[in-house]
Amino acid sequence: MLSESERFRYQRQLIVTDWDQEKLKCSTVLVAGTGGLGGVIAQYLAAAGVGTLRLLDDDSVDLSNLNRQILFRTDDIGKPKSILACERLAALNPEIKIEALVERLTEGSASRIAAGCDVIVDGFDNQPGRFLLNSIASRMHIPYIYGAVDEWHGQASFFYPPATPCLACLVRETTPTTRKIPVFGAVPGVIGSLEAAMTIRYLMTGETPLAGQLLIFQSDTMSFDVLCFEKNPTCQVCGAKARAK
Repeated sequence: MLSESERFRYQRQLIVTDWDQEKLKCSTVLVAGTGGLGGVIAQYLAAAGVGTLRLLDDDSVDLSNLNRQILFRTDDIGKPKSILACERLAALNPEIKIEALVERLTEGSASRIAAGCDVIVDGFDNQPGRFLLNSIASRMHIPYIYGAVDEWHGQASFFYPPATPCLACLVRETTPTTRKIPVFGAVPGVIGSLEAAMTIRYLMTGETPLAGQLLIFQSDTMSFDVLCFEKNPTCQVCGAKARAK
């Protein structure tokens, strides 16, 4: 049941068609990364009243983050991101539970970190991290909402095998590089907002937006495109052989 303060806090969204605040309140979401993408994702999920947010980030704030990571300030430099994010979001919405995990996602820690989550949302800035999220989500049968940015463009999708393809069906895992990814700061805001919207929609309705589709946003032309793709039956992550292991 919603408290009186919750009903007042959420009054404008409670009148949205098909809105189900009770389902949001009972949900647990892992936000992997609290930077440009994750900070936006986490703020909208907290504001909407997702019951439990688990914020994963082992990094600290750097001056070079601040063109895009709007959850942080100049006087936060050197402080751990996940703890700062937890404090800021608790101030935004004290009605929800927020957990700060100051650690790195690894093969050994992934199952524990994702345990009990209804959705995994991608706020990472590197492909190895995303492929690990994709693998653990597929193995634990947890929906994985994907987002990425590079220079002027961003992209998003929804993975929930075996009903949908997974990230490995879409792109091949490559050798990690040390290339610094160029980022126009507003693009993570757009993609993070889309990821948050997909998360909320899924939690309330069970719908799978962008399943088998890659949404591409080009900020230089202000255009959106959708690329359709299919499940790879021999996929090493979600294919028949992988599921049989």
